[in-house]
Amino acid sequence: MAPWNKGAGKEKLEESAQRIVILSVTMVGLLAALAALYQYYHLTVTDRLDAYTRTVIPTLAVFLAAIVSVVLISRGHYLKMAVWSVFALGSTHLLTTVTLALLVANDLALAAEHALWIIAVQVCLFATLERRVALALSTILFLLLAAICLAYCYVQNVSLIADVQGGFLVQLMIANGAILVLLGGLSAFREVALVQKTRAEASEVHAKLLGASAEVAIDERRKAMLALTTAEAAAKARESFLASMSHELRTPLNAIIGFAQVLEMDDFEAASPAAKRQEYATDIRNSGEHMLGLIGQILEFSRLESEGVDVNKTPQAIAQIAEASLRMIDVLARAKDINLIRTWDFGDDYVVRTDERALSQILVNLLSNAVKFTPQHGTISVSISRTRHGAVAIEVRDTGIGIPEEKVDLICDPFFQVGDQQTAGTEGTGLGLSIVNTLVAALGGSLEIKSVVGEGTCCRVKISSTPDASLAVEETDTQPAAPPMEAAS
Repeated sequence: MAPWNKGAGKEKLEESAQRIVILSVTMVGLLAALAALYQYYHLTVTDRLDAYTRTVIPTLAVFLAAIVSVVLISRGHYLKMAVWSVFALGSTHLLTTVTLALLVANDLALAAEHALWIIAVQVCLFATLERRVALALSTILFLLLAAICLAYCYVQNVSLIADVQGGFLVQLMIANGAILVLLGGLSAFREVALVQKTRAEASEVHAKLLGASAEVAIDERRKAMLALTTAEAAAKARESFLASMSHELRTPLNAIIGFAQVLEMDDFEAASPAAKRQEYATDIRNSGEHMLGLIGQILEFSRLESEGVDVNKTPQAIAQIAEASLRMIDVLARAKDINLIRTWDFGDDYVVRTDERALSQILVNLLSNAVKFTPQHGTISVSISRTRHGAVAIEVRDTGIGIPEEKVDLICDPFFQVGDQQTAGTEGTGLGLSIVNTLVAALGGSLEIKSVVGEGTCCRVKISSTPDASLAVEETDTQPAAPPMEAAS
């Protein structure tokens, strides 16, 4: 059963028990009113009606009927107040009647009839009031009744053992005492059961709270462990990045310094031909350009992280952007004898609204990564197609070394590198794909990477863009070309 069902069932059970108590007490009140009317009629017929009973009994009957009506109309709201009123007036009437019947009229039967109703008053007290209060009031009634009976025996010289009247009164008091003890025991049992029920409910609530606290603690521990793992991974990536940067920057710097020192030598200038000096100058330039690319990519990543991506979508010929990106890495591909394959599903005049600089950066980074991790005589294919939902899908597929399956989801994290790039013979910062991921998200697209170790990698970029065929390609040609961003690492 669901918790809310349990709560609803519990409330219904408590309402039902309270309704039973209210109905029981009101029924006792109605029976007492009927008994008072019957007593008035009976005393009248038997010619035992005196001045007290002629006034008090009708008043008591009307009072009891009024009290019952109030309890029923208020749905038990004034139940305790009604019980207190009935106890005060009813007990006074019953004790007074018993006193007059025994000490004045010497009417033992009339006294016994009213003494029995004292038991009904005691039951009502235990049913509606707290056990200690009900026990105290019932004990007072019992003692007063016992005092009246002893006074009767003393005044009328009735023996409690030898006379019938005395024996009857003793049995009456013993029965009243037994009922009083029984009521006290039942009330105590009810309180113990209520305490046990309350403890059980408290234990259940406590167990639920402990369970919830345990779940919260487990969740917090899981979050802390995740944060710790993330921090450790970030620290490890940062250490790897610093080690890689130390190597990447030290190597070209040493080359620049070494070649510069050679060129500074007087005997080298006289002994070496111009071609050799030109070769050293070219090596110095290449080393400087390599350092510039590394530093530029770090600065670009920092700019994207701090300032975000400023996307300016304008009509662009996507095929022309792809061709320009291929020309940028063509030299690197020819150096490794890598075959570049182009596949467009549309002509060069297909225009979409996108950010030229961001899209060019995405293509250059993906292509440079493909060239970097593709061995000599490999193949890199670039395909651009349209999807059914109006998006542009760009795929860069290579026949490189591939990425392990467990590292594909981490490849776009900043500074993450698949392996030890120094021993693998590759260079870079580990920021290229992170920049690509950021730019693709800024264009409202998605990046999907699939790779098989030893077979190659496929990077699929899908960019949502509405084609605008009414725009001529020449419109894009008149726009100033965006400065190319640094190649990926």
